[in-house]
Amino acid sequence: MNNVTRLLVISFALILGGCAYSPKQVKASRPLVNQAATPGLQAMPNNLQQSLNILQQGATLNANSHTYTLGQRYVSALGQECIELVRNRNDNRSQLGVTCKNDETWYQVPQLEQASASDLLVVQ
Repeated sequence: MNNVTRLLVISFALILGGCAYSPKQVKASRPLVNQAATPGLQAMPNNLQQSLNILQQGATLNANSHTYTLGQRYVSALGQECIELVRNRNDNRSQLGVTCKNDETWYQVPQLEQASASDLLVVQ
C-alpha cells in the first residue's frame, strides 16, 4: 500500500507541475511581409480587369508591354478570389505573381519577402 501512495503522490506532482509550466515565448526578428510593399496595392491595368473575371487557366493577356499567363484560381485565406499569374518579361524571363479581387477590382499582391533558412533561425 505504501508504494501505491508514493506512486499517486509522484504522479499528482508531475501532472500539477506540467500544468504550471509555461513554454518559452518566441518573437520574430523580422517581419514576414515587406511592410514597404503593403500599403499601396497596385491595381491591374484597366484593360485586364474584365478579362480576369472571365478567362480560364492558361489564357494569355497583353498589357503594358508584358504578357500575362493565367494560372490556377483559388480563394485566399482572407476570402478573396485570387489568380496565379506568370508575367513574361521582354528579356525572355518570367516572374510568378498573384492578383486578388477586392471590391470588383483586381490588385497585384506583393510577394512575401524572400529569406534564407539561416535568417529564419531563432536567436536565443
